[in-house]
Amino acid sequence: MADEVALTFTLPGKSDANRATWRADPPAFLVDGEYRLKDESYDTLVYEANVTSGAMKILMFGMAKTLYTLAITFRDAEDGNTQVTITGKAMPKVQEALAQYG
Repeated sequence: MADEVALTFTLPGKSDANRATWRADPPAFLVDGEYRLKDESYDTLVYEANVTSGAMKILMFGMAKTLYTLAITFRDAEDGNTQVTITGKAMPKVQEALAQYG
């Protein structure tokens, strides 16, 4: 599907530090995409955005939601850096912002 995201890239530094940084101060693509931290584990942050259109909210009397979830996994790479994997769904504007990381 067009809204599916699967991206892997490398960040300098250890995975724990990068995960803590993204948790405390998420990148602009998450904030601008209206993602909120929903869940986390020892190596993954899960963000969720409610992308339900205004028309759908009216049509369904506010009972239906369209949620996009991004799971961001941080793992130590052999070279001492962090391998970041992002999977899930994103709106086109978020996909465009993600392209700078890939």
